[in-house]
This record gives sequence, C-alpha cells and structure tokens, in this order.
Amino acid sequence: MANDRGVDLVCLDVSGTIAEGSLGAPLPGAVEAVRRVAERLPVRFVTNVTSQPARAIVDHLRREQLLEDPETLFTPATTARRVLEGERASGVLLADGPVRADLEWFREDPGGPSVLVATEGHDLRIADLQPAFRRLLDGASLYALQRNRYFRRGGVLLTDVGPLAALLAYAADVDMQVFGKPSALLFEAIAEGAGVPLDRVAMVGDDAEFDVAASVELGLKGVLVRTGKYRAGDEERVSPRPSAVLDSIADLPAWLGLDD
Repeated sequence: MANDRGVDLVCLDVSGTIAEGSLGAPLPGAVEAVRRVAERLPVRFVTNVTSQPARAIVDHLRREQLLEDPETLFTPATTARRVLEGERASGVLLADGPVRADLEWFREDPGGPSVLVATEGHDLRIADLQPAFRRLLDGASLYALQRNRYFRRGGVLLTDVGPLAALLAYAADVDMQVFGKPSALLFEAIAEGAGVPLDRVAMVGDDAEFDVAASVELGLKGVLVRTGKYRAGDEERVSPRPSAVLDSIADLPAWLGLDD
C-alpha cells in the first residue's frame, strides 16, 4: 500500500468534499478520483452530517457510484452507539427529522444520565432547551454528535450542531464529549478496524478546522480541499496547518502519488 505520502488509509469527508451536500450530485472529478484511490488504498467515508440518516447517505453514494460497502461509512451516530452503552444510552435527546432513525437505541428518559445533542436546533426555542439544561445541572453528562460551527446548504452557510451544544455547555458550565470529527474516538476506531497506525491515515475534507487541523493534531495527515464550505484563506486561519491544500478531490490521486 506504499505511496509517495506515507498514507495507508484515506478518510473522505462527504458533504462539500466529494458531493454537493450529503445527498447532492458528485463534485467534478469525484467519482473518478474516489475510484482511483480505492483501487490502491482502503477508503473510509467520514461524515458529520446529522440532518440525514446513514441509510439515506449510503443509498445516495451508491447510486452515484461513490461507495460500495455500507460498512465504510462512519457517522457520529455509529460512534455514539458504540460509546454510550448500557445505562448511559438514556436521557434527554435533542434530535429532529430523519436522523432519529439512527438514534433509536437511545432511550428518552427525563431522569437519565445523558444529554445527547443531535440537531442544529434551527426550529427550537430557548424554552425547549430548559429540560436539557436542568438535567445537566443535576449531573447528567453532555454529548454532541459533532461540534461543527456551520455547514453549507443551497449556497447558504447555516449554524451546525456545535453552537447549540456549546450554548448548553456554557449555561451549565460542563464539558461535552463529541462523537464526530474531530473525535479521537472516531479516528481510533477507524484506524484500529483497518489495522493501520493513525500516522498513516489521511483525512480529506473541506472544513479547515475540524476535518483538517484537528486531524493533524491527532497525528493524521490533514488534506484541505477548496470546495464546499471552504473560504479563501482558511488554511492560514488554523493551527496546525494542513498537510496539503488541493483545489478539489480530483487532485487527490496525484497528491498521493497514485498516477501511473
């Protein structure tokens, strides 16, 4: 599996990196690039999308010829299910829409030990957050599927799960545990499952902070693409800096040295 960059496993963000949104059309050159990389290296699809269930994302990526094996898609909900076993898989759940299909294992109990934030909360009122806030004051642990600041939908930037979870963390003066990128739990599970050291893993995404800089800090190689939510100069605003900056996913095979 050797290549010019010392990479034995490639993790690909979905929305904004290989496709226009989680259920959008493939970006130019994405299908060919993913195929070429997958011919030489194992590929895992790692998304922080919480507005769609995993099944819908798998079906879409299959139709677009971007993914074959559903087990290669990793979402925050799959990591959360692995970590929140037994009693911890109960409490206050903030979730809406299709993503609830991925959270059926979490038992909603106003007195449970966990508060799980799984929504951007665009339709929630401050009053709707009070049960979760009070439960945190009483000792519950705060979990968030991911902590992205914003995402792009229809050409417009919108606040993501992170700001809602941060509001509760600040109000109750508690820390939160995160299951999506850049969670060490997520990347360690992926690397261990593939039998690859973390320093031989590359994470490719359009979010300079959570896809790329955070991955580099964990010991991975972080590759930023100038598509999706990328804004000019993002690579200069994060620390540590990306391992590489590419115009798009179409440039990934060449960066990896996979061109014959």
